[in-house]
Amino acid sequence: HGSKARMQLRSCAAMSIDAQGVKRRRVETTPLPVLSREEYVSKLRQVVEPMVKIGAMYSSLVGGVVKDPELMTVPIHDHAIVRGHAVFDTCLVAAGRLYRVDAHLERHVTSAERARIPLPFGTTAAECKVKMREIIAQTVVASGLRDAGVRFYTSAGPGNFGVTPAGCTSAFYVVVMSRAASIISETEMKGVREYTVNVPLKPQLLATTKTNNYLLNALTSMASKDRGGGLGILVDGDGCIAESCVLNCAFVTKDRRLITPVFDHILAGTTVRKVMELAQALVTEGVLSAVSQEKIPLARARECVEMFLAGGDNHIVPVTMWDDMPLGTGEVGEVTGRIVQLLNHEILHGVGDHYELAYE
Repeated sequence: HGSKARMQLRSCAAMSIDAQGVKRRRVETTPLPVLSREEYVSKLRQVVEPMVKIGAMYSSLVGGVVKDPELMTVPIHDHAIVRGHAVFDTCLVAAGRLYRVDAHLERHVTSAERARIPLPFGTTAAECKVKMREIIAQTVVASGLRDAGVRFYTSAGPGNFGVTPAGCTSAFYVVVMSRAASIISETEMKGVREYTVNVPLKPQLLATTKTNNYLLNALTSMASKDRGGGLGILVDGDGCIAESCVLNCAFVTKDRRLITPVFDHILAGTTVRKVMELAQALVTEGVLSAVSQEKIPLARARECVEMFLAGGDNHIVPVTMWDDMPLGTGEVGEVTGRIVQLLNHEILHGVGDHYELAYE
């Protein structure tokens, strides 16, 4: 690749001799077009047309919502791009209601404070969360979508290309997209093949803070896909289960205990926390004997009869084959199936984690 690049460089470079007889290289190539505003927007519209469909976007930079895809932009000197200095989170819209937005906002504001990003609204964290919730709700309503995914970002803000965001004002962005844009397909939620991957874990600060720095997450998924998986399973330095690329891991042991790793060095997933809460009903029924967070050595995990990954508020991904070996019977297990039922019922019919939205 390097030699090819050098050949291409030589093909567009020419030599000249200045008045002192010194040879100097210059680039000779066809000039790039300098586009007008109208030309740029027209071309951008064509580029984004086949991409994921976003129903609406809010930007604190303009204090409003846009629905034209070509206007859903972030400044190139926003520190989310310049240095990856931003945090994000998600929530779900189900049957016209916001689901678990408060749990996600709690984590989001905590992430922003850890990242030393000034909160963009109010004078306290509580005031900021209220304002963010209002903006998220209004952006969802503007999209017209009643079943959707929401992503929201707090960035150190645009303004320069410095290392620190000195001189920048933090920014808040919200995007609302249809469920079709989900990173987890319906097929995957019926059982998947996964692989343990050899990708470094994030340092604790990045692992427990939901930042935009997801390079290692992407490499984790890619390493599993290289072998026929999709999400990947990470193991920590002590030989214990850590997490998947963007989901938490959970297991059902032979003695019917539902176990998941502690959050010391991984993200405190909102979905797996809800799963642990809902699973108490299965303990009461006698389907499970206990629900526990604990260190899970790899060898013990491999002896479990069920395994699933949890994330995105409504994603329960059963792992039926792990490192080319079947988990339990190699089929989606009883407990996993019941967890899916309980979670779906909670999303559609629960009340404690929901906000009604006022569509026109």
